[in-house]
Amino acid sequence: MAVAEGPRTPLLLACVALALVPWALLVARRSLPLGLFAVLSIAPVVPVVLSATHVGGALFLTTAASSWIGSRADRPALVAATTAAAVALPLLPLVVPQGTDDIGSVYFAFGNVLGVLVGLMVHRATRLADDLRAADARLSEAATREERHRIARDVHDLVAHSLTVVVLHVGGARRVLRADPTAAESALADAERVCRESLDGIRGVVGLLRDDDVEPRVLSLDLDELADGYRAAGLDVVSRTAGDPASLPLAVRVTLHRVVQEALANAARHAAPGTPVTVDVAVAETGVVARITNERPTGAAPAAQSTGGYGLLGLGERVAALGGALSSGPQDGAWVVACRLPLTSAVRQPVTAGGAA
Repeated sequence: MAVAEGPRTPLLLACVALALVPWALLVARRSLPLGLFAVLSIAPVVPVVLSATHVGGALFLTTAASSWIGSRADRPALVAATTAAAVALPLLPLVVPQGTDDIGSVYFAFGNVLGVLVGLMVHRATRLADDLRAADARLSEAATREERHRIARDVHDLVAHSLTVVVLHVGGARRVLRADPTAAESALADAERVCRESLDGIRGVVGLLRDDDVEPRVLSLDLDELADGYRAAGLDVVSRTAGDPASLPLAVRVTLHRVVQEALANAARHAAPGTPVTVDVAVAETGVVARITNERPTGAAPAAQSTGGYGLLGLGERVAALGGALSSGPQDGAWVVACRLPLTSAVRQPVTAGGAA
């Protein structure tokens, strides 16, 4: 536009060509410092404006340059300097001797201010988009990390429980191997059965990780069945239940089962030999309370609390997610695991004993 409407002098052609150089480098993906870009794109327009008899189309170069700087610069001083130059340049013919009084100068000055404002809004929108992408990446990473923790807890619950029962059966078989081979064979058969069930459970977990279409394996959530498994393995378990655990919401029932399972597994490893383990579960309208107590050997260290993040500590995260509380520690010479799960945020629905975990 500047070439078309102005005198095609070598100075004008050279200045317009020079003002287009930073834009050509931008198209060629050659980066320039923003300050240098501003100087190279605005300074050549000055002689073009001063040599014209009226405000020319070359001023659109300053509008584009000031808008571009506003959309990219993080330095307020650079944006302010570019804005001042873009506003002053159209008004320059009004103050120089023999200048023009073209009203277009004022319009271009306001237009350049508008261009800077548009650039600043684009810059703000770009920064917000970058922040949103970064936040989305952090959320995705947190979700992945939480999913890994959940899988680790599930695998721990499955494997630790099964291996504890297997160890009890094998230990019992070893003790009666010579005195009662039939009882030893029965204990080993039970250990083999538990191992096979554990392998099936692990295959189910791995299958869920590899294929979203695989149906989850159905596991029993019956607390009496859980206690019977430990009794068969030689652990003296006294189970007392008030109310119907099957009436609990599935999420609460699964968490309750995991807590009792982990407490029994810890009791099998750390309880005093020959002492009973008491499991008390009370179901009410407002929630469920479980208390698992076992006598500690004399001088035993408080080792039942897991430090790896996947035992009672990991279950504490599940319980807290449901608004409940989980505690474990020595009380009057015994080790006590206490769990409270409220029903304030859950819908009470009957769940069969074979509900899916």
